[in-house]
Amino acid sequence: MIKVGITGCETLRAAELTRVLINHPDVELRWVVGNVPPGTRLDSIVTGIIGECDLIANPEGPLGEVNVVFVCDNAATVLDSLELPDETRIIDLSGSHNLCHGEDLPWRYGLSEMLRRVLVHDTQRVTIPGTAATASLLAVMPMARNLMLNSPLDIKVALGSLAFHDEGKMLGGHAVDAWATAQRQEVEYALRQCQSSFDQPVTLTVSELAERRTLAVAVRFKCAVDDEMVRQMYDQYYDDHNFVFIVDRPIVTADVENTNKCLIHLDKDEHTGLLTVHAVMDFLLKGSAGNAVHIMNLLFGLHERAGLALKATGC
Repeated sequence: MIKVGITGCETLRAAELTRVLINHPDVELRWVVGNVPPGTRLDSIVTGIIGECDLIANPEGPLGEVNVVFVCDNAATVLDSLELPDETRIIDLSGSHNLCHGEDLPWRYGLSEMLRRVLVHDTQRVTIPGTAATASLLAVMPMARNLMLNSPLDIKVALGSLAFHDEGKMLGGHAVDAWATAQRQEVEYALRQCQSSFDQPVTLTVSELAERRTLAVAVRFKCAVDDEMVRQMYDQYYDDHNFVFIVDRPIVTADVENTNKCLIHLDKDEHTGLLTVHAVMDFLLKGSAGNAVHIMNLLFGLHERAGLALKATGC
């Protein structure tokens, strides 16, 4: 069994992570810590787990040894305070290291559709991509890997209401602008890792969705090949990935809510040469906690879908 610890237990990411991990067949959730009073029952702050989990947050005494820690609050301060052994694997969901990854850096970028081979070989520290960055990168990864991103990218991000919460606080005004800037910078940084020649401007704008958990992006750019070739590239690229699927119809919320799936819809305008790639996913799962569990599965040699056969809403 993989022994797990979670920090930032009061955050949305940690709550979703807890709900997934307590039902994971290969995981033992050993401890949770966060900004709550010592001795707080976890089921009093994480909805939906009454009768399934008796853990106490911030337990007295030393924390038990674990194989992996999921960091859901500020990793820069938390990791020093925990004093973890060097062999403990770290999966950071806080975004603290999303511009600090690369071949010569200790952190690896936790997007398996981009770096799966790297993640399964002796990786110790992984940073989980930002939510909008995840969807945006999944939307264009086949083009980048084929060196075909050679025009400006216009990214429109629509966030469900829960996605406007960052560490439990409502974003608004300048905070949204700062978040959008950080996501754009992350997309640019990651794309240069995939396509070294990529030097095009990227714009990213944010709007709000009525749905609570959905995140949708539409990425528009010039595309030199016809729609049949585009579809073939996307099908081939994602053929052996477990959670990304190309669909021919418009995507509805119920297709992705409460799942770890990202669905992609391609729309090529042959008159203008513009390709619009729509990517839709659950903000808290594929955009955060579900992706983190997927990465854990890779790190420990489990099947990628272990613990992630999750039920969609259906309506």
